[in-house]
Amino acid sequence: MQKSLIPALFVALISGLAIGVQVTFNSAAGKVTGAALTGLLVNFLGGGAAGLLLVVIYFRQGNALFSPIRGSTLGMLVAAGLLGIVIIAGIAYALPKIGVAAGLSTIIAGQMVVAVMVDTFGLVGARPIPLDWARIGGLGLLALGTWLILPKG
Repeated sequence: MQKSLIPALFVALISGLAIGVQVTFNSAAGKVTGAALTGLLVNFLGGGAAGLLLVVIYFRQGNALFSPIRGSTLGMLVAAGLLGIVIIAGIAYALPKIGVAAGLSTIIAGQMVVAVMVDTFGLVGARPIPLDWARIGGLGLLALGTWLILPKG
């Protein structure tokens, strides 16, 4: 493994740990507020906090931070935010029923299917990475692992 990959792998691991904590909070909140309201509130409150941070950065650094945001980028940001509501609502609905481990395993399997498609077709400017039997086998192992971790009974 290249040494230059280690910091990125560490950051990815920290992100994964944060997702594990976040979905646990979302699951607990979903039991109280319901899946749809949890999805909306998490995105609204999180977006509000991030918005305040961006206002502070804007006043400290000026407009340069926001100048690269054009129409198509803004559209992608809005779509990502709307998908965030669907994601949080789905987590708040599913995890109380199947558990955090099975839920996260299923989420990761779904993310990997999309990631392999993005890599294979070079979507959104990504460098295409050919689909081969090793990658297909990896997806199969993820599916098998997800099935094994599902609660039985």
